Amino acid sequence: MRGYETGGDDKSGGGPGAGTECSPGTECSPSSELSPAAERSPSAGRTQSAGRGPEAVRGLWAPALANLLIGLVAIVPALCLRWLLIKYPSVDCGGGIGCDKETPDNALGMITGAVLGCGFVLGMVLVVDILMPRQEGHPVGPWLGMALLIPAPFVVSQALGWV
Repeated sequence: MRGYETGGDDKSGGGPGAGTECSPGTECSPSSELSPAAERSPSAGRTQSAGRGPEAVRGLWAPALANLLIGLVAIVPALCLRWLLIKYPSVDCGGGIGCDKETPDNALGMITGAVLGCGFVLGMVLVVDILMPRQEGHPVGPWLGMALLIPAPFVVSQALGWV
């Protein structure tokens, strides 16, 4: 502890040092300094959590929200894929030559929508879940872990009968 003596009637606040608490005839101690026990503590001056507790959970909101928004965009290619898996195989021609059935009119649009939409969603996952966290200095693990939420909007909308 530093020993500052009050030197008279100093009203300017700059006497013993800024942020010190003094009373006449006693030693002055800076109020912003850590105590000797706190200086030896391994967590002295630490402002961020070590990855545990409520602070770590609070840090998962951004990856979860970003991946849920990607999931909303992914509904369109998921609908195209669902149509291709359910409706398109129902065109059964057996031999190919002499097939009297035609492919549905919207098959080309559904294939194009599925390919372009899936490519767009994969590009967004690459940028949002890998490149942006690395650029900002955040760990990539939580972002990739929250990528499991991408199909959630489609699954919920299917379960509720919206699509």
